Amino acid sequence: MKQLLVLSTALLVSFGSFSQKLVKDIDKKVQLSEIKSHLYFLASDELRGRNTGTLENEIAARYIAERFRSYGVKMAPGMDSYFQPVSLIKEVSPQKATLSVGEKTFNLGDDMVFYSSTNGTFSGEVIYVGFGLEEDLEGKDLKGKIVVAKAGNGNPDERLTPYTIQKQEMVEAAGGLGLVELYKPGRYPWKLIQYYFSGEKYRLDKGEVGGKSTFPSAWLYDSGDVLAYFEESDGALATITIEGKNNLSISVPNVVGYIEGTDPTMKSEYVMISAHLDHVGVSKADGDSIWNGARDNGIGIANMLTAAEYLSKNPPKRSVAFLACNAEEKGLLGSRWYADHPVFPLEKTVFDLNTDTGGYNDVTKVTVVGFNRTSVTPLFVKSAQAFGLTAIDDPLPEENYYDRSDNVSFAAKGVPSVSYDPGYTEMNEEITKYYHQPTDEPNTLDYEYLTKYSKSFIYAVWLIGNRTEEIFWEAGDKYEEAGKALYGVE
Repeated sequence: MKQLLVLSTALLVSFGSFSQKLVKDIDKKVQLSEIKSHLYFLASDELRGRNTGTLENEIAARYIAERFRSYGVKMAPGMDSYFQPVSLIKEVSPQKATLSVGEKTFNLGDDMVFYSSTNGTFSGEVIYVGFGLEEDLEGKDLKGKIVVAKAGNGNPDERLTPYTIQKQEMVEAAGGLGLVELYKPGRYPWKLIQYYFSGEKYRLDKGEVGGKSTFPSAWLYDSGDVLAYFEESDGALATITIEGKNNLSISVPNVVGYIEGTDPTMKSEYVMISAHLDHVGVSKADGDSIWNGARDNGIGIANMLTAAEYLSKNPPKRSVAFLACNAEEKGLLGSRWYADHPVFPLEKTVFDLNTDTGGYNDVTKVTVVGFNRTSVTPLFVKSAQAFGLTAIDDPLPEENYYDRSDNVSFAAKGVPSVSYDPGYTEMNEEITKYYHQPTDEPNTLDYEYLTKYSKSFIYAVWLIGNRTEEIFWEAGDKYEEAGKALYGVE
């Protein structure tokens, strides 16, 4: 027993000494100039905001792939390039639409926007179903009817669109002809809703013939008396007409690669590094119309490339996989596609370390969204401290950032995931003046801080890549059961 204790102590001292050398090596070799170069290219005016489906978006993907190639990052087994095609439906909103009920007619834009639609005329009886949740629909005959519901679930702090998706699926499955949700302005004015739903929208292509959706789902502006009108119109005939709608099937690239681990056994497992490469493109605004996306998410991709360059020469025991996701701004579509079509087996993916940020306002911190949700929390503390930073939890849990970034696509499948982001402690002007604004340009960034942040990120990957203790969700986490199913944990 005494000999075993001496050996264990010696191993701990040896590992600690190696870790100190590694920190010094990361500190010496990770260069500010490289991070700055990545960001000045990715967030340049010439890339015009890297919007999904554009040539500039593909150029950004090519840049990432060629950086991978130059660093020695390998293509994934079975792939002959770094690109994973993501199949999307690009929906162009209707040009004209009306909803007629009794003596009233509601028009596209002024009164109504569409979440999903197709050209045609849809007529059926109105059935009002409250919020249209599962319990509201129970026992109701929806077949051949226009279903009218209040938007959301009654909680003003929750996002509405996830409930729209659920209701749409339930109503369509029950044979309903269409869904109309009554939207009463709260956090978001009707003009913002009009802007959000107009123009082009994207969704995953799940093999629909011609990329067509045959189910109209609309939001109707409730100016005050609309709800009462529909409550009184239960059973009346309603007609929806839609013209000028167009759906196109397109493909956009995720960028995927990996670095093989050093341990003969552990290298069959992967630590995933993810970040999204797209942003929102060009607006129609006067003045500067290019939304460069230096913070969102040029920082994340620069961080990924910096990690790839260092870890290709200093790999951990586990393999390190890289996923530059596309179409995140369109609904996490690139990461959702990957999670449904994984290149590296998800049951062999032990962790996803994502980076996604709208900005930072505390250059002494690293903000880990999901900080206490997995067993590797002490490693985040250690990786930040090594470079003079402090790792903190998300200070804005009410915004639900965890489920709004690409890490959730892995979490939903059971893979322990967090988003390791630059430091923020509140939502103040230092964030909002850049977040999704044309002002988010590379010359506005603090590169001294981002270099320290990137060094701490690389060290965190290396620590997870060498960890021999359990890597899993904390007990009671909402994704714990998915993790047990994925990894076969009792």
